[in-house]
Amino acid sequence: MKAVFAAGSANVGDELNEWIWPALIGDIHQDNVAVLGIGTLLNKPFCRRLDDARRILVLGTGAGYGTVPTIDNRWSFHAVRGLRTASALGLDPDRAVADAAYLLASLDWNPVHGQRSDVVVVPHHRSLRYVNWERICERAGVRFLSPLLPAAEFMRAIARARLVLTEAMHGAILADIARVPWQGFGFGGQFNEEKWLDWAEMFGLDLQIRYLPGYYDPALFSESRPWRYHAAKLVKVRMSRIGLGREKWQRLTLPSFRPDKSADRLACQLRALSGLPGMLSDDHVMRERVDQLYERVDELRAELKATPARRLEGDGISFLNTLEGA
Repeated sequence: MKAVFAAGSANVGDELNEWIWPALIGDIHQDNVAVLGIGTLLNKPFCRRLDDARRILVLGTGAGYGTVPTIDNRWSFHAVRGLRTASALGLDPDRAVADAAYLLASLDWNPVHGQRSDVVVVPHHRSLRYVNWERICERAGVRFLSPLLPAAEFMRAIARARLVLTEAMHGAILADIARVPWQGFGFGGQFNEEKWLDWAEMFGLDLQIRYLPGYYDPALFSESRPWRYHAAKLVKVRMSRIGLGREKWQRLTLPSFRPDKSADRLACQLRALSGLPGMLSDDHVMRERVDQLYERVDELRAELKATPARRLEGDGISFLNTLEGA
């Protein structure tokens, strides 16, 4: 049996699958059984890699980034990320529980906290190529936190922060798990609000995403392309806005031909966000969702004729460090 996820991206949200599933279902050995956990995986492009799977078990993933896959009798849905995913797939609403990353909430993150001082900024992993986030965060007086860091290092920085500003949804989810206030922001065309709502609605959160003007520095992204390539993107967006181009062109992230000025503006906006109080899910709601996720883990194990699993327990950073060193 194998957990299937967006391997190779080094994105902490995707890579958490390598920690959670070996600990919860690693004792079950069955061939050609795929488990879909953390990530926005329920789309046709991703699910093509499941063509050879004998069984496909879903626990905590969500829809997005394209048309949902065709469902056949190989699929078992134990939990999905939210009601929007359940609706897109035609599932019973009780299949909507939470993002599977919340299984980490049974671990103890309090020993990490200490004195919380930093405001950290977590861009989406696709935004990293657009601008020099580290330099911009220095200007803003906040700390850049790459979503490509090893999980233990990433979570240690999250748990010690006083506020997490994040474009990455799993930056918000992991902050929520560690009970650190967070604020979501959008930057450019890669931001997917639908998946954020799919997750947040299950926790009764009234999302207040702050949208920052996205751009890229032509000296950093597609730097080998000629000037006309970057200028053509501006033309495409303007055409699409008057109905002469493709609808998807409206989501293009555009170049800035004055990147220093744009960086100053972005730093100023991040500085302003760092003064916000941030959000957190309700303690009771989170405990309830975590309990439901573990019930669905046992449901999945029962389908495979296995006994119930033990919850993840102990210090969270030690858990991640142990598996990184394995």
